[in-house]
Amino acid sequence: MPWRGAILRRGAAAGAAASLLLVSGCGGGTRQDAGDHDATYRVTVTDASFPARQSLAQSSELRITVRNDDSHAIPDLAATITGTSGGTASAAFGQPSAESGQASSSRPVWIVDDGPADGTTAYANTWALGSVAPGASRTFVWHVTATVPGTFRVRYVLAGSLAGKSKLQLGSGAIPHGSFLVHVSARPAETRVTAAGKILSVPGD
Repeated sequence: MPWRGAILRRGAAAGAAASLLLVSGCGGGTRQDAGDHDATYRVTVTDASFPARQSLAQSSELRITVRNDDSHAIPDLAATITGTSGGTASAAFGQPSAESGQASSSRPVWIVDDGPADGTTAYANTWALGSVAPGASRTFVWHVTATVPGTFRVRYVLAGSLAGKSKLQLGSGAIPHGSFLVHVSARPAETRVTAAGKILSVPGD
């Protein structure tokens, strides 16, 4: 995975020692470290949002917008969403499961209905949006549906490539990362129609 140091110690990029993967299977393909450079790029996270109150079966949107403040293009802007317990042992938007006989050790808290456009990678928890020119911004958008009630923390961390050489840095010097504390109500979301005829989904109490 593309980050090291403190973020690795927090478990946000478990599995970093895994070998590089190919995007495509038989017949070769583009290496995920293509265009990667041993460099650090300055960025600003201009928007990071996820509703703090949600309900079962409610569709919500998680958005992260990143601006390249550097004088060089970022090779491949990547975002990793960790499990609710931190780290990538659980699937993105999931939590560890102790139930035996399951094909996966994770239980989804949110189902990903639609991930960032053209952002799928060989890593289950990571999406990438390609190169970002100096001064340009790119936005990650996940459309998810809550499936488990409770209070959960969703974490994210950003990098400049999938292979780990290209790193991102905020103006403070920190690696760009963050989290959202979300309460999912057991009551299904209510729908309301505004005066303009727009249907709104309102979380239950």
